[in-house]
Amino acid sequence: LFLFVHVATLSVAVNSADNALLTLLISGNFAEIKSTVFKKYNKQNLFKITTSDICERFKLGLFLLLILFLNRFQGEMTSSMVNDYYSMCGIVFAAELVSDWIKHSFITKFNFIKSTAYFDYALVLSGDVTGIGHEGLSLDYTHAAVKR
Repeated sequence: LFLFVHVATLSVAVNSADNALLTLLISGNFAEIKSTVFKKYNKQNLFKITTSDICERFKLGLFLLLILFLNRFQGEMTSSMVNDYYSMCGIVFAAELVSDWIKHSFITKFNFIKSTAYFDYALVLSGDVTGIGHEGLSLDYTHAAVKR
């Protein structure tokens, strides 16, 4: 139900003629930055935040794709409308990337975490997806990445 409300809100914001999308993005991203920046974190907590951001971007991409399909099949979209939609998607992803970049920059600076930690996170996540390090388990390797 919560995900449906998220998709509906994003759909209304994308399809509106005014700047409701920018207001929604700025308020959501500002709240996210404000709630995480000045707290104390270690490498394990930063890893959880990083995986949460990855999942959030993936869901955002799926939601925007779903809204494109809904708009495309419910009404007649011209090529200029599709181009406007792609530019809105670019704005949404750029705003999300910038806010995450600011958030992670502040967290690593104030908690004295080196940026090489992200390479370690990439190795752990790639091992989860490919199954390296999970040889004794008989489950789909993507479940290991989701459980983190």
